[in-house]
Amino acid sequence: MRKLIKVVILSLLLVSFAAAALADVPYASYSYDEWDRSVSAPVGYTVEKTVYGAMTSSGAWKEAQDLITTADGRILVADTGNNRILEYDASFNLLRTITEFQRNGQPMAVTGPTGLHVDADGKLYVAMSSAAQAVIADLQTLETTLVIENLEHALLGSDFKFVPAKIGADNAGRIYILSTGCFSGLLQFSPQGEFMGYYGSNKVAVTAEVIFQYYWKSIMTDEQRANMTSILPVEYSNLHCAPDGFVYASTVGTETPVNQIKRLNPLGNNTYFARGGKEVNFGDEELASVKNVSTMVTLLPTFVDVVTTEDCEFIYAVDRAYGRIFERDRNGNLISVFGALGNQEGTFKQPSAIALLNGDVLVLDTGKSSVTVFEPSEYAALVHEAVQQYNAGEYAASRDVWLEVLRRNTNATQAYAGVGRALLKENRYDEALEYFKLGDSREEYSQAYRIVRLNVIRDNVPWVVCAVVVAVILFKLLGLLLRKLGWKKGMIADFGGRLLDKVHLSRNTVFPKVLFHPFDGFNQIRFGGSVALWPSVIILVLYVIATIYQFVGTGYLFNQNNIADINLWLLLAKSLGVVALFIVAQWSMAILTNGSGRFKDIIVTACYSLAPYTVGLLVGTWLSNFIIMDEMYAEYIILIGLAWSAMLLLIGTMVIHELPFARALGFLALTVAAMAVILFVLVLFYTLLMQLRTFGYTLYVELVFRM
Repeated sequence: MRKLIKVVILSLLLVSFAAAALADVPYASYSYDEWDRSVSAPVGYTVEKTVYGAMTSSGAWKEAQDLITTADGRILVADTGNNRILEYDASFNLLRTITEFQRNGQPMAVTGPTGLHVDADGKLYVAMSSAAQAVIADLQTLETTLVIENLEHALLGSDFKFVPAKIGADNAGRIYILSTGCFSGLLQFSPQGEFMGYYGSNKVAVTAEVIFQYYWKSIMTDEQRANMTSILPVEYSNLHCAPDGFVYASTVGTETPVNQIKRLNPLGNNTYFARGGKEVNFGDEELASVKNVSTMVTLLPTFVDVVTTEDCEFIYAVDRAYGRIFERDRNGNLISVFGALGNQEGTFKQPSAIALLNGDVLVLDTGKSSVTVFEPSEYAALVHEAVQQYNAGEYAASRDVWLEVLRRNTNATQAYAGVGRALLKENRYDEALEYFKLGDSREEYSQAYRIVRLNVIRDNVPWVVCAVVVAVILFKLLGLLLRKLGWKKGMIADFGGRLLDKVHLSRNTVFPKVLFHPFDGFNQIRFGGSVALWPSVIILVLYVIATIYQFVGTGYLFNQNNIADINLWLLLAKSLGVVALFIVAQWSMAILTNGSGRFKDIIVTACYSLAPYTVGLLVGTWLSNFIIMDEMYAEYIILIGLAWSAMLLLIGTMVIHELPFARALGFLALTVAAMAVILFVLVLFYTLLMQLRTFGYTLYVELVFRM
């Protein structure tokens, strides 16, 4: 009985501990695999404390819009609604309340501050939207050095309104201002306050709506165009001038999940891409599974602020739509996700700004008038340590730390890649390959494989040369032996021909003629009498095998498919279905246009024409396992096969249907159109069938309920 009581008490304690752990972290922690599926991950950041404005000696904040930290550990809050800037120490003890600047010896009121920035020289940059002013002042004396207001320039237009919301300055002293309602990009100024033009202009995303509106406008009257809503580029929501000289900017209202966070170079071009040139999706990959908890509507991420570490190795951004903070490295790898919408500690109502201080992450919540301080977990600290050691050249040490990360999180792809990089620096190429593959780091895998392949070739060239020499000698000896046995020149070929004749495959079969003398070959099909169908069946089967082999057998560097998701029915529909659809469509067009081609001839022509493409698929797929990313040999082979097949199909159409070149092209175009029509009818029929099935089931349920 005592043992039972002990077990019960222990179970209750474990449950309470688990509940406490969950209470400490009221948000999910996850990462993504190489196919962008969410997988569990250790918690990267936990709540250290939450500071409310009302808890400090400054009193309650009102609509606070920005939060920054200084190099010496001070915290500045833009208390927008109270027209003041609050300066705290690292423990949120109030140091100073800034309500006015000194401008030419006269006080200048702080009015509606919405954006803050402090540069390395101790200058304070303030964007004041309600006052339509951008102020640069000495942080200690509060004496203004520059005020940007009453902005007028030919590039801005007569209807431009200067509403500075966010502000920053790069290492060269250039000033960047985000003006609300400006869709042409950030405003760039010289250190003296001269307007230099737009910076980092966003482009209108090419969507179906944009294309439709473009062509619709072309047929509208001027009055209709004037009343039509314009489609504008996405607007920036915030900016951060990083120590590396780049300007990091967040965008809102993006129609696509990529490019929400940009790293703009001095020319205003986005340079934030993952390894291999892939665009970075900074937010969630699986939007359908992460609905807004308050509205239960799936929204695109809405990033409102971005900040980087001093070494710019890690980037943090706040997503207001879901209340989450995303941490990624400079290569776009997801490190951690934390935060959520809600009322618990560690969740937000309206997150609006983010800052870093001594390794902690500070998030301003305008809705709660609070700042939540997150501290890195042991797991996040390990990731940061590994990156720092690698950058410092301590490759062996970084490898050991990455291995510790993997012991805590086997889904950490960046850890696998990190171990691979360390092994690569240690010239352990074979081991590096395995880790690069697990880390889905194809570019670095290609670099390591280049060296491994070179070493294999160098080590095996002597053996290959010897094997070739031995094979030649054996072949010569075999020839001598056959001649001594009475074999004469040409007897082997005659023997092979007789063997082919016995299996009903004539040496003069039409297939080689189709490949190398297509006009003669297709003429033989059209006018030479009966042609067997079984070679066409073999080619079709090989084509299906080639398509499946391409899906599963393409080399790792070129294969983005998840073999676990293979759908044989879909692959069959893409291969056999397309061929069958083409045959039926061309036969239909032949009937409608009084074409001379027979149904059997169309089948043979289509299948024989597939042969070069099939061979190209098989050879190219096999070759893709032995080449690197810079080599395009496999793609070229497949393209050559495709071009050869297209040529055969065109010539076959000309001969089978007795058409000249131009009419044959038109006939193929009609065939493609017929394929689209047939496919549409099939989809329509399937939809109607499903609706009928649903109706029947509903009727059945209703009858059962009534009875």
